Amino acid sequence: MWSSATDAGPFNGGLERPAVRALVPTPLDGAAVLDAGCGSGAQCEWLLDAGAEVTGVDVSPRMVEEADRRCAGRGGRFFVADLAEPLPVEPNSFDGITCSLTLHYLRDWTIPLRSFASALRPGGWMVLSADHPFGPALPTQHGGYFDTELVSDTWTKNGVEVTQHFWRRPLSAVITDFSRAGFVVDRVAEPQPSTEALERWPDELAGLVGVPTFIVYRLLKA
Repeated sequence: MWSSATDAGPFNGGLERPAVRALVPTPLDGAAVLDAGCGSGAQCEWLLDAGAEVTGVDVSPRMVEEADRRCAGRGGRFFVADLAEPLPVEPNSFDGITCSLTLHYLRDWTIPLRSFASALRPGGWMVLSADHPFGPALPTQHGGYFDTELVSDTWTKNGVEVTQHFWRRPLSAVITDFSRAGFVVDRVAEPQPSTEALERWPDELAGLVGVPTFIVYRLLKA
């Protein structure tokens, strides 16, 4: 239920994920790509379809099992890992990394970003998405824009109310973390609903036109 509501849902499937994929460098034939925070494997499946050699990691054993089932027989490798701890992967072992709506669950980005930089080969890339720092203030948000603060948001998926807690931080803090880990920013995308997405999910997405919701960064290993 969670996978279908996310993969084919308006916010991930219709808004964030297309922007992430648009910034992934192509072609991917034979490229070794790590999907960090792989969830149930939708991004891994897309990367495999594009010809990449995929490794997926997630903190949830159930998500890793689902991703493994989803990509069974296609050569993907999956294991459980907490991004708050150093990744158990060999240095210089990946050409690219994707990380979709994952890092903003962590207060400190130092360890994951350094792990990603170590795991990438020279000239490697990373595409990651997060909550937009310029997004509208949430009801649980008490500080100002320049505060790094744990906030929460609540929505409904398939009739189930879900509350997620994540960290908001100013753009300057994000860029500083990237730079200290050894990355330079190559591209930034601020996804807006497409015409097709608005036709499919008018009730969910019409109110997001002109509103910053997600931000996607393409980083290069310096």
